[in-house]
Amino acid sequence: MNCTVRLDMPAKRFTTVIDGKESYLQFKQVAPQVLDLEYIYVPEEIRARGIATNLVYNALIFAQKEHIEIIPGCEFVQNYMIKHPEFRCVSWKEAV
Repeated sequence: MNCTVRLDMPAKRFTTVIDGKESYLQFKQVAPQVLDLEYIYVPEEIRARGIATNLVYNALIFAQKEHIEIIPGCEFVQNYMIKHPEFRCVSWKEAV
């Protein structure tokens, strides 16, 4: 599913709204150029539409462009990064 993902830096989230419902990927900034992608929330009624995948993909593209390293702090992000080795360049070296 293609959806518009926005970075909400004050809330520390990547967000999208589908069918009037907000989904997000919560992160914690652990250093100036290091983000811990901690938690994904997608409302139950709009799950299984690829929204979580789209949030993670957009967060990792942002990290690549901004030279930010990522700590895959939740299982979904860990599994996504294992399946997509093209994002190894943004893995936080101490966490790997």
